[in-house]
Amino acid sequence: MYLLNRLVLTISQKWWALLLVFILNMTAFTVLFSLEDQFETISNVPVFDTQNELTANILIQQLPLYRGDARSAYLRFAAFDFVFPLVAGLFLSVLWALLLRLNTWQGLQRFLLWNLPLFPLVGTAWDWLENVSLLILLNTSPDSNQVWIESALFFKRLKLIWLTIDGAITGLLLTLLLLNGIYRLLQRHTNSVAVIVNTGDNSHG
Repeated sequence: MYLLNRLVLTISQKWWALLLVFILNMTAFTVLFSLEDQFETISNVPVFDTQNELTANILIQQLPLYRGDARSAYLRFAAFDFVFPLVAGLFLSVLWALLLRLNTWQGLQRFLLWNLPLFPLVGTAWDWLENVSLLILLNTSPDSNQVWIESALFFKRLKLIWLTIDGAITGLLLTLLLLNGIYRLLQRHTNSVAVIVNTGDNSHG
């Protein structure tokens, strides 16, 4: 955990590493949704993974679509969907580390030591577990389907909850950095005014 946190902090301190992570994230997004488009072209529905309103009934209804070319297209998507959550989680972790580092309020610096930037990677784990559940579902007998349907839906809910929390924390960190910037500007202005006043007083003396 410590080494991973140090890696995230190190990346957040180098502009070229930040740029690389950003490019990897954008590339991963593009590849993932390109693979989903291939599946949707064949089946006329999105993959299970991107249907946020997915229910057990919808999943059962769509399960027969995962055959032949559609199945092959989904397996390509699923394979890359183990790469994408890791890249996206790493990007968000580095972004949080950067936002915390740039903020000069010391209380926030403690979150760096408490491994807060690694929090988004928990969402990566939920995504992976959802993927595993769906892949097992596609390869089990109908008698075992209910177990893996519930498992996939459970991990999907956890993934979506984590994404919501991640978004809220990202917004909070951005807001705190903005407030910190305003505070520093006001402090500089106050100091400048104090210097001018003191200089004026000294000149009169």
